[in-house]
Amino acid sequence: MTAARLPRGRPEPQRAPDAFDPDEALHVVRRRTHAAPRVALVLGSGLGVLAEGVAWEASIPTADIPGLPRSTVPGHSGRLLLGRWAGRTVVVAQGRSHGYEGYSAEQFTRVVRLLFALGARALVLTNAAGGIAPRMAPGSLMLIEDQVNLQALAPLRAPAGALAGGLERVEGARGLTARPTYAPDLLAKAMRAATVAGVRAERGVLGVMLGPSYETPAEIRMLERMGAAAVCMSTGAETAMASSLDFPVVGISCVTNWAAGKSPRRLSHEEVTGAVAATAPALRPLLERLILALA
Repeated sequence: MTAARLPRGRPEPQRAPDAFDPDEALHVVRRRTHAAPRVALVLGSGLGVLAEGVAWEASIPTADIPGLPRSTVPGHSGRLLLGRWAGRTVVVAQGRSHGYEGYSAEQFTRVVRLLFALGARALVLTNAAGGIAPRMAPGSLMLIEDQVNLQALAPLRAPAGALAGGLERVEGARGLTARPTYAPDLLAKAMRAATVAGVRAERGVLGVMLGPSYETPAEIRMLERMGAAAVCMSTGAETAMASSLDFPVVGISCVTNWAAGKSPRRLSHEEVTGAVAATAPALRPLLERLILALA
């Protein structure tokens, strides 16, 4: 799962501007490259290493793109990469921002709107997650088939802004124009990509919590009874935003540790980011095969 704590002594995050214009952000990117990606990827905690070694046509700090929030969490580089990966033109968000950094759901899902504006028509979301189900031992890969989102955040807000208690004023049912959905056809392609790559990947439901603290054992038992096989602190709102854009999503969780109460060991962010190295060798060929299937 993503970071459970922010670095000590960290200043308050710089809030993204209240307004976000995808066309303005797109103009900044197009000054650097005219690459036309058909596939977009978001690489979660520590997973940005998978994009290293690729000769990218453009590498743009998200801080240079107007309206995008900056990640303040270790393991998130905060760059937008465009170029060819696995022989196909893609765009990669190397790291993400989170609600627990002080950003609203509308703000930390702006990158999804930009990826869509760039022309991508398939979105691959990845994250580091804690294993809940016995089959989700550390080192496992889980293809997300659905989610239990307990963040109480929606990415589409009414102009009135935020309500007390961290809940956001939203338009329409649950603040969405579409139900958050992981595309069944993309999930099937991911399963085939795993088979072709010789990689074992399980299917499962993702539990999504707000953070920044790790869950309690009681909360994990609750998620288990609700059907969640793994848990993280991202991905849910991004999927909701993509669904509102008719932007098909496939999600992959890298299980880096047991969730609270599933192991006697105490959880730490350093353990999570360090364990990503164990899943990267399996995730890279899966992603490359998936890119070929989606582009």
